Amino acid sequence: MSKNFLLLLILLFVTTTALAQGSAAERATEISNKMTEVLSLNEDESAKVYNIQLKRFQDVNAIRNTYADDPETKRLELKKVYDRLYGKLKAALGEDKMLEWGAYKRNN
Repeated sequence: MSKNFLLLLILLFVTTTALAQGSAAERATEISNKMTEVLSLNEDESAKVYNIQLKRFQDVNAIRNTYADDPETKRLELKKVYDRLYGKLKAALGEDKMLEWGAYKRNN
């Protein structure tokens, strides 16, 4: 009986992780497609944006799961992810494109 329960628990964990990964990839694709359209990114820039966004969403999902019972730590860890995001995007795209993206986000 306990083997079945353990197997069920492992299967549940794997399924949940797989679904979270899919939604992270979907969200990263949405944002990178929008940024590619708005900023007229080339293939290389678009791929960099996708990878940065995918890592962001994976990190956010992990933090939310890890610190579900500790809202203050979760908030601090999420802030670190968002603070790093701008720097990574700026390094990949340059300051001008980040200013253009910021203007787009403020107006839409």
